[in-house]
Amino acid sequence: MGTRRAARELALQALYQLDVAGTGDPGVALFWSHLDAERKEVEREEAERESAHAGRRGLGRAAGAARTLDRSPRSGRALDGPPGELDVQVFARELVDGVAAHRERIDALIAASAEHWRLPRLSRVDLSLLRLATFELLARADIPASVTIDEAIEIARRFGSEDSPAFVNGVLDHIAQVLGVKEKPKSPE
Repeated sequence: MGTRRAARELALQALYQLDVAGTGDPGVALFWSHLDAERKEVEREEAERESAHAGRRGLGRAAGAARTLDRSPRSGRALDGPPGELDVQVFARELVDGVAAHRERIDALIAASAEHWRLPRLSRVDLSLLRLATFELLARADIPASVTIDEAIEIARRFGSEDSPAFVNGVLDHIAQVLGVKEKPKSPE
Protein backbone atom coordinates (compact mmCIF):
# COMPACT_ATOMS: atom_id res chain seq x y z
CA MET A 1 0.00 0.00 0.00
CA GLY A 2 1.31 3.42 -0.93
CA THR A 3 1.97 6.22 1.52
CA ARG A 4 -0.91 8.36 0.32
CA ARG A 5 -3.36 5.43 0.37
CA ALA A 6 -2.36 4.66 3.96
CA ALA A 7 -2.79 8.34 4.84
CA ARG A 8 -6.22 8.45 3.23
CA GLU A 9 -7.32 5.37 5.14
CA LEU A 10 -6.00 6.84 8.37
CA ALA A 11 -7.78 10.13 7.66
CA LEU A 12 -10.99 8.22 6.89
CA GLN A 13 -10.81 6.54 10.29
CA ALA A 14 -10.26 9.88 12.04
CA LEU A 15 -13.09 11.57 10.12
CA TYR A 16 -15.41 8.66 10.89
CA GLN A 17 -14.54 8.95 14.59
CA LEU A 18 -15.21 12.70 14.49
CA ASP A 19 -18.54 12.11 12.75
CA VAL A 20 -19.66 9.44 15.20
CA ALA A 21 -18.40 10.96 18.45
CA GLY A 22 -18.25 14.68 17.67
CA THR A 23 -15.40 17.13 17.65
CA GLY A 24 -15.01 17.30 21.42
CA ASP A 25 -14.50 13.56 21.78
CA PRO A 26 -11.27 12.67 23.60
CA GLY A 27 -10.99 9.56 21.41
CA VAL A 28 -9.82 11.64 18.44
CA ALA A 29 -7.11 13.31 20.53
CA LEU A 30 -6.11 9.86 21.78
CA PHE A 31 -6.01 8.63 18.17
CA TRP A 32 -3.55 11.37 17.15
CA SER A 33 -1.49 11.08 20.35
CA HIS A 34 -1.09 7.35 19.74
CA LEU A 35 0.19 8.11 16.25
CA ASP A 36 2.57 10.75 17.62
CA ALA A 37 3.94 8.25 20.15
CA GLU A 38 4.37 5.64 17.43
CA ARG A 39 6.11 8.17 15.16
CA LYS A 40 8.51 9.12 17.97
CA GLU A 41 9.30 5.44 18.56
CA VAL A 42 10.01 4.91 14.85
CA GLU A 43 12.27 7.99 14.84
CA ARG A 44 14.09 6.68 17.91
CA GLU A 45 14.54 3.25 16.28
CA GLU A 46 15.85 4.89 13.12
CA ALA A 47 18.34 6.98 15.11
CA GLU A 48 19.54 3.87 16.96
CA ARG A 49 19.82 2.02 13.66
CA GLU A 50 21.86 4.84 12.13
CA SER A 51 24.15 4.80 15.14
CA ALA A 52 24.55 1.02 14.98
CA HIS A 53 25.03 1.19 11.22
CA ALA A 54 27.89 3.65 11.63
CA GLY A 55 29.57 1.18 14.02
CA ARG A 56 29.10 -1.80 11.66
CA ARG A 57 30.40 -0.24 8.47
CA GLY A 58 33.55 -2.27 8.66
CA LEU A 59 31.71 -5.60 8.96
CA GLY A 60 31.21 -6.09 5.23
CA ARG A 61 28.38 -7.22 3.00
CA ALA A 62 26.89 -9.89 5.28
CA ALA A 63 26.09 -7.35 7.98
CA GLY A 64 24.49 -5.04 5.41
CA ALA A 65 22.35 -7.83 3.98
CA ALA A 66 21.20 -8.92 7.44
CA ARG A 67 20.35 -5.34 8.35
CA THR A 68 18.22 -4.89 5.20
CA LEU A 69 16.10 -7.90 6.14
CA ASP A 70 15.61 -6.74 9.73
CA ARG A 71 12.00 -5.65 10.25
CA SER A 72 10.45 -3.16 12.61
CA PRO A 73 8.04 -4.92 14.99
CA ARG A 74 5.47 -2.10 14.69
CA SER A 75 5.39 -1.39 10.98
CA GLY A 76 6.63 -4.62 9.42
CA ARG A 77 8.67 -2.63 6.93
CA ALA A 78 12.35 -3.08 6.31
CA LEU A 79 14.21 -0.87 8.74
CA ASP A 80 16.37 0.54 5.97
CA GLY A 81 13.29 1.09 3.78
CA PRO A 82 11.76 4.46 3.04
CA PRO A 83 10.55 6.35 6.10
CA GLY A 84 6.86 6.48 5.23
CA GLU A 85 5.21 6.69 8.65
CA LEU A 86 5.86 10.40 9.07
CA ASP A 87 4.63 11.14 5.54
CA VAL A 88 1.47 9.13 6.20
CA GLN A 89 0.69 11.06 9.37
CA VAL A 90 1.44 14.46 7.84
CA PHE A 91 -0.83 13.83 4.83
CA ALA A 92 -3.57 12.29 7.01
CA ARG A 93 -3.56 15.31 9.32
CA GLU A 94 -3.65 17.66 6.33
CA LEU A 95 -6.75 15.87 5.05
CA VAL A 96 -8.54 15.81 8.40
CA ASP A 97 -7.70 19.44 9.20
CA GLY A 98 -8.68 20.51 5.68
CA VAL A 99 -12.05 18.78 5.90
CA ALA A 100 -12.68 20.46 9.25
CA ALA A 101 -11.72 23.89 7.93
CA HIS A 102 -13.85 23.64 4.76
CA ARG A 103 -16.65 21.39 5.96
CA GLU A 104 -19.54 23.70 5.03
CA ARG A 105 -18.38 24.08 1.44
CA ILE A 106 -17.53 20.37 1.18
CA ASP A 107 -20.92 19.31 2.52
CA ALA A 108 -22.68 21.72 0.13
CA LEU A 109 -20.83 20.21 -2.83
CA ILE A 110 -21.66 16.67 -1.69
CA ALA A 111 -25.33 17.52 -1.07
CA ALA A 112 -25.65 19.09 -4.53
CA SER A 113 -23.97 16.10 -6.17
CA ALA A 114 -25.67 13.26 -4.28
CA GLU A 115 -29.04 13.40 -6.02
CA HIS A 116 -31.99 12.29 -3.92
CA TRP A 117 -29.78 11.81 -0.86
CA ARG A 118 -29.64 14.02 2.20
CA LEU A 119 -26.32 13.97 4.05
CA PRO A 120 -27.75 12.50 7.28
CA ARG A 121 -29.06 9.51 5.28
CA LEU A 122 -25.65 8.66 3.82
CA SER A 123 -23.54 5.94 5.35
CA ARG A 124 -21.07 7.57 7.72
CA VAL A 125 -18.21 5.75 6.01
CA ASP A 126 -19.33 6.98 2.58
CA LEU A 127 -19.86 10.53 3.86
CA SER A 128 -16.45 10.62 5.56
CA LEU A 129 -14.80 9.30 2.41
CA LEU A 130 -16.66 11.79 0.20
CA ARG A 131 -15.58 14.64 2.50
CA LEU A 132 -11.97 13.52 2.40
CA ALA A 133 -11.87 13.17 -1.40
CA THR A 134 -13.80 16.41 -1.96
CA PHE A 135 -11.26 18.30 0.11
CA GLU A 136 -8.50 16.70 -1.94
CA LEU A 137 -10.25 17.81 -5.17
CA LEU A 138 -10.60 21.34 -3.77
CA ALA A 139 -7.17 21.86 -2.26
CA ARG A 140 -4.65 19.50 -3.84
CA ALA A 141 -4.15 20.58 -7.45
CA ASP A 142 -0.92 18.56 -7.45
CA ILE A 143 -2.96 15.33 -7.29
CA PRO A 144 -4.92 14.60 -10.49
CA ALA A 145 -8.67 14.35 -9.96
CA SER A 146 -8.68 10.89 -11.55
CA VAL A 147 -6.18 9.68 -8.93
CA THR A 148 -8.25 11.13 -6.08
CA ILE A 149 -11.42 9.52 -7.41
CA ASP A 150 -9.75 6.14 -8.10
CA GLU A 151 -8.25 6.09 -4.61
CA ALA A 152 -11.64 6.91 -3.06
CA ILE A 153 -13.25 4.09 -5.04
CA GLU A 154 -10.63 1.60 -3.85
CA ILE A 155 -11.03 2.72 -0.24
CA ALA A 156 -14.83 2.46 -0.62
CA ARG A 157 -14.36 -1.14 -1.77
CA ARG A 158 -12.40 -1.87 1.38
CA PHE A 159 -14.42 0.03 3.99
CA GLY A 160 -17.84 0.64 2.45
CA SER A 161 -20.83 -1.40 1.43
CA GLU A 162 -21.26 -3.28 -1.83
CA ASP A 163 -22.83 -0.17 -3.42
CA SER A 164 -20.28 2.30 -2.04
CA PRO A 165 -17.72 2.25 -4.89
CA ALA A 166 -20.28 3.15 -7.57
CA PHE A 167 -21.95 5.76 -5.36
CA VAL A 168 -18.64 7.39 -4.40
CA ASN A 169 -17.53 7.36 -8.05
CA GLY A 170 -20.71 9.07 -9.24
CA VAL A 171 -20.72 11.76 -6.57
CA LEU A 172 -17.02 12.56 -6.88
CA ASP A 173 -17.17 12.59 -10.68
CA HIS A 174 -19.94 15.20 -10.49
CA ILE A 175 -18.03 17.25 -7.90
CA ALA A 176 -14.90 17.18 -10.11
CA GLN A 177 -16.99 18.48 -13.03
CA VAL A 178 -18.52 21.24 -10.88
CA LEU A 179 -15.06 22.28 -9.66
CA GLY A 180 -13.64 22.12 -13.17
CA VAL A 181 -10.84 19.76 -12.14
CA LYS A 182 -11.91 16.73 -14.14
CA GLU A 183 -9.37 15.88 -16.81
CA LYS A 184 -10.57 16.02 -20.38
CA PRO A 185 -10.45 12.67 -22.18
CA LYS A 186 -7.68 12.57 -24.75
CA SER A 187 -8.97 12.44 -28.26
CA PRO A 188 -7.50 9.70 -30.46
CA GLU A 189 -5.18 11.09 -33.13
